[in-house]
Amino acid sequence: MDFRIFKPQGVLKDHVQGIWSLSVSSHRVVDEKKLLFSDAGSGIMFNLGGEVCFGNYSQPEGVMIMPNSKEAQYVTLPPGAVLAGIRFHPGMGYSVLGKRFDHPVSIADEPDRFYFLQSLQQQLGACRHHQARLVAMYRWLTYHLDTDDATHQTITRIVKAVQPYSWPQALPVGTRQIERHFQKWMGMTPKYYQRILRVKQSLELIQRSPDIPLADLAAEQGFADQAHMTREFSHIAKITPKQYSRLVKQKQGR
Repeated sequence: MDFRIFKPQGVLKDHVQGIWSLSVSSHRVVDEKKLLFSDAGSGIMFNLGGEVCFGNYSQPEGVMIMPNSKEAQYVTLPPGAVLAGIRFHPGMGYSVLGKRFDHPVSIADEPDRFYFLQSLQQQLGACRHHQARLVAMYRWLTYHLDTDDATHQTITRIVKAVQPYSWPQALPVGTRQIERHFQKWMGMTPKYYQRILRVKQSLELIQRSPDIPLADLAAEQGFADQAHMTREFSHIAKITPKQYSRLVKQKQGR
């Protein structure tokens, strides 16, 4: 599998996590299967060749709106698959698309709402390599995304303020309103969002240092104990800390 990602800076930084392009060799004999960890974000996926499966959903060629990620899921990619996509920061998918989606939705099911994505789909279909697809998506975002929109700025402030270890800051709304906003934007509570981030940060630490003592990791990341961390990993990441540590070491040839 050949995967490329570009993480925008500047005006797009607070809105878009990444712009990505992926292809699977047509010479592979079997499907490629990967575990995608949750990041609480949402996105737009352009399937440019081959039917792919995300969890229990089969995705034919076309454009899919991907919902906020609450738990890890497996993606199955057939030989010859070509995909590209835009990954929004948590809450930003609602702001850009005007609606929260709880499951993958094809733009063919709501053509009036997503007509503005059709031209980008056509451009990407004509691209023959990763760089061209990344450039096409970046240019589309800079043209269509209103980074000065007050709603974008409010979402950014509120979501950042509830992140673990964030600096205390004044919020534009009260606690109950924050709860309602999170349900509206992301379909989850602020507390559950914090749980996702804690697991995500722990996965990143294991990836960098797979030999880290798990009891120390649990204490450092704010879990009650190692058993609590294992339960959270099993629920949100669909893998235990020990299993992931072993997997990282295998990839490193250890």
